[in-house]
Amino acid sequence: MMRFLRRLVALCFASLQIPSSVAFSNLSTAARSIFSRHRIDSLQLKMAPPKFCEVCGKPTIMRVPDGDERERACCSDTTCGFISYQNPKVVVGAICSYESKILLCKRAIEPCIGKWGYPQGFMELGETTREGAAREALEEAGATLNPRDAKLLAVYNLAGSQVQMIFAAPLTNDEMKRGIESEEVGLFSWDEIPWDDLAFPTVQWALEYARDNILPSGDMAPNLVPQQRTKAYFGEEWGVVEDM
Repeated sequence: MMRFLRRLVALCFASLQIPSSVAFSNLSTAARSIFSRHRIDSLQLKMAPPKFCEVCGKPTIMRVPDGDERERACCSDTTCGFISYQNPKVVVGAICSYESKILLCKRAIEPCIGKWGYPQGFMELGETTREGAAREALEEAGATLNPRDAKLLAVYNLAGSQVQMIFAAPLTNDEMKRGIESEEVGLFSWDEIPWDDLAFPTVQWALEYARDNILPSGDMAPNLVPQQRTKAYFGEEWGVVEDM
């Protein structure tokens, strides 16, 4: 059951990564105001609420709990009273470098099986964002990095349903071994990266930003400002807004 739920979330993740048909960079104040008015459409994109209580198994009902202002899936058994809160998922990723080369993994699972990207995935309970990024590198590529060395490179918001935090970090060595979610892993120079065969638009965004900000030594450019982008649904089209 847990594997099914993870697959369902992953497919939702893929749907949010559909290539944008409209780019909204360098918006004026008026244009940003328009975006703010339309943002509500994106925030209404969400998974169906659970039909049964996670605690006691009784059916749920949609209502506004006391002290709240949004409808939530609430247990129909008042003696239980459990409230299910649906919140955006947090994805952590790591663009790892070693001697001027970048670690990439070829995906062995959907979505985007056979496409390339850096190690990334959903955070687990009990870990920090940097620890999560290091864990993903180890799980997907058998690669080791020190979470303390991870520097925040980018933050991407996807339709109010997901937040991605992408870090850049040097690898402690060049040892690697593909994990169960990867077909292949390897170190690539910037010219060798399969730019036309990347898994998601956010992968390309982060890699391009890293290319412009990771020094040959593997250190980040001084005074780096993390890239911030929001991908939202504007009526009938997806659009991207620079949040910087």
